Amino acid sequence: MKTRGRWRLALMMALLYAVQGSFWPLLGVHLGELGVEGRERGWIFASQALAATALPLGAGQLVDRLMPTQTFLVLAYAIGTVILAVLASGWVVNPLMLFLVFLAYWSLIAPTNGLSSSLAMRNLDEPSREFPAVRLWGTVGWMAVGWLVSVVMLAVAPIRTAGGMPEAFYLAAGLSLVMAVFCWFLPHTPPLATAAPARANLRQGLEVLRQPDVRVYLITAFGVYLTTPMVYQVMPGYLAARGLPRPWISTAMSLGQVPEVAALATLPWLLGRIGYKWTMALGVSAWLARFATLAVNPPLWLAVGGGVLHGVGYGCFTIGGQVFLDSRAPRTHRASVQAIFLVLTTGLGSLLGSLLAGEWVGRGSGDDVLVFLIPCMINGALLIYFLRGFRSHVSTVDRAGAANADLPSRPYAVRGTVACVGNLVTESADG
Repeated sequence: MKTRGRWRLALMMALLYAVQGSFWPLLGVHLGELGVEGRERGWIFASQALAATALPLGAGQLVDRLMPTQTFLVLAYAIGTVILAVLASGWVVNPLMLFLVFLAYWSLIAPTNGLSSSLAMRNLDEPSREFPAVRLWGTVGWMAVGWLVSVVMLAVAPIRTAGGMPEAFYLAAGLSLVMAVFCWFLPHTPPLATAAPARANLRQGLEVLRQPDVRVYLITAFGVYLTTPMVYQVMPGYLAARGLPRPWISTAMSLGQVPEVAALATLPWLLGRIGYKWTMALGVSAWLARFATLAVNPPLWLAVGGGVLHGVGYGCFTIGGQVFLDSRAPRTHRASVQAIFLVLTTGLGSLLGSLLAGEWVGRGSGDDVLVFLIPCMINGALLIYFLRGFRSHVSTVDRAGAANADLPSRPYAVRGTVACVGNLVTESADG
């Protein structure tokens, strides 16, 4: 793909994650100021996971069979803009209504995380090499908007200490509108799986689960995403209870994206040098270290600074895993395979994790460090399971630009050709 085309995909990622990063890291404090606590807060956070459980497979089938991916993105973000504007207006403060509004929003937006990745990989010449560089701009967008939110809050509400954070939702609505318009100019990405019935298409997408390494990765990912709600549901209140000023919470929560950018920039090199297994194991280890440092009651500077480990975990395990799944997925069903990943992680995993985090917050204080012992133990067990069960060491990315000795002499997929991944033969994203 031409450089200009790659920049369109990079800007898509930046806008997509900037919209979510505008309000999601602050949602715990926002709900607390509205008087929503404990179990009710847990269900509102779980609205994203509920939507991600029920809808991505259907959305994946829709764009695999009936609708161009970019058209779905336009519609989702156009309607999402209206919902975010309603949340910003302050009309909705009742916990039940907040849950229903957020559920409606995530029903549209949750599938776009996987579909944006599928669209990008469909339109890249060498997905394994080029996708991390495109995806890192999503991290840049999330990080930059966190700083922007802090600046806006300091400018328009320097002394307000209650009433929620409508500024974050107004900013999110504006960015969502820009995203909806921009998606019209994305590369045309039409359906590829139109010949077979929907049930047969879904069954073919699920065939990837027969591969042992895919099963091990997805089980590990499910367990990891049981623990990630602790970051966004517990950490904002934890930092506020430790004395961090309100306007700076968003910036503090964005620090994890700094090493995530570095991790994504070096991901092709990591995959070529140490392979899928050890790259993804590095990601799980980073999350384990992050929760371990929080569990020992660290000073505020370390609690904030340790967020860099979250970025390493996400870049190496989640994005590295998406590249791994794309290399194993059938050519015509990559969107559906990414949707399966989304259902198990952002869906079922985050759903259960959000409810558990809500119960714990409702029973403890805002700065109770014992809450971090649970994800610490879970990630430790997952790391052992992954290292014992995952066997694949090679990737589609060569070492330092040269052909990997374990790979055939033609290690990359170029458009319209077939590439070899270890002993597995796959086709390029667009066939």
